[in-house]
Amino acid sequence: MNKQTNTPELRFPEFDEEWKKRKLGEVVNYKNGGSFESLVKNHGVYKLITLKSVNTEGKLCNSGKYIDDKCVETLCNDTLVMILSEQAPGLVGMTAIIPNNNEYVLNQRVAALVPKQFIDSQFLSKLINRNQKYFSVRSAGTKVKNISKGHVENFNFLSPNYTEQQKIGNFFSKLDRQIELEEEKLELLEQQKRGYMQKIFSQELRFKDDNGNSYPKWSIKKIEDISKVNKGFTPNTKNNEYWDELNENWLSIAGMTQKYLYKGNKGITEKGASKHAKVDKDTLIMSFKLTLGKLAIVKEPIYTNEAICHFVWKESNVNTEYMYYYLNSINISTFGAQAVKGVTLNNDSINSIIVKLPVIQEQNKIAYFFNELDKVIRKQYAKIEVLKQRKKGLLQKMFI
Repeated sequence: MNKQTNTPELRFPEFDEEWKKRKLGEVVNYKNGGSFESLVKNHGVYKLITLKSVNTEGKLCNSGKYIDDKCVETLCNDTLVMILSEQAPGLVGMTAIIPNNNEYVLNQRVAALVPKQFIDSQFLSKLINRNQKYFSVRSAGTKVKNISKGHVENFNFLSPNYTEQQKIGNFFSKLDRQIELEEEKLELLEQQKRGYMQKIFSQELRFKDDNGNSYPKWSIKKIEDISKVNKGFTPNTKNNEYWDELNENWLSIAGMTQKYLYKGNKGITEKGASKHAKVDKDTLIMSFKLTLGKLAIVKEPIYTNEAICHFVWKESNVNTEYMYYYLNSINISTFGAQAVKGVTLNNDSINSIIVKLPVIQEQNKIAYFFNELDKVIRKQYAKIEVLKQRKKGLLQKMFI
């Protein structure tokens, strides 16, 4: 914001008026939702707006709950729905816009903000979401934080004239649509990948060798036939001599955030490692407790915790990349057993996992195919992230 005038850093050239101070309660009609627990269905005529209907990006989501009762009051298009209870960090106070008339019903702990004359809903929603921290710091509660109607209506902000509001709102609406289209492309790519995984690992779709000949029939193995399975460890968390805050050489499941891992999410000292050996570079690792079947390939030597195992192939006829995709294609939990904290795998159950193994040449082709598809998917992810960062920057400059 320009400190001398109430104007944003970036604006459309045809506007030069100062923005005026407004109060949210003066520009919207506030309505609370109702309680519809006895009427909720998995399918129905009206979509129920719940605490799961707005995400942290201000996007309207399907709650998966419906109502058939035609006596309920439905929401009008361009109404803002605001989350009043903090179910996740950064969510309380977030808004989304109802796109159509007579399709949505408002549940409790979500508010409807109906814009009055000369206030643009797209502009207002972006402005509120940009100021989510205002609502977060004013929410209160022991177990779940809630924002009151008073705090919502007392939210003060600066706003331009209606014409400029519309232009800003329309601009961001188009940008949001562009992001949505790119996200739809990403979903199609991920659907394609899932389809190919199903067809390739069921052998409905087979590769041929460079001469056009079919590869031999796949072997049916168990993990114990092709690999030695080693497990990680966790040093005593109360002994400071075992932990190194400046290092990232030890990995827990929380650090398994992508296919290739170049470092851990915590650090241990040489004393903490004791006589344990690191997992070698280019080794496949898998979680087998709590979060089951999470897979990654380490690209640098690393230690792992006791809920992560790693595979050491007994022979050279196993492609690590192939095994990453194959194990991702099956339901690992079917080999597990119920424990106190959920399904878990022990040595026997890990070793009993069935593996469909083609000859190494076909493994290589399958691994290459999925790697190339993953590159396209990662490129699409990056494209979306660029658009989101652009939007974030513009929100900072085009609002006060």
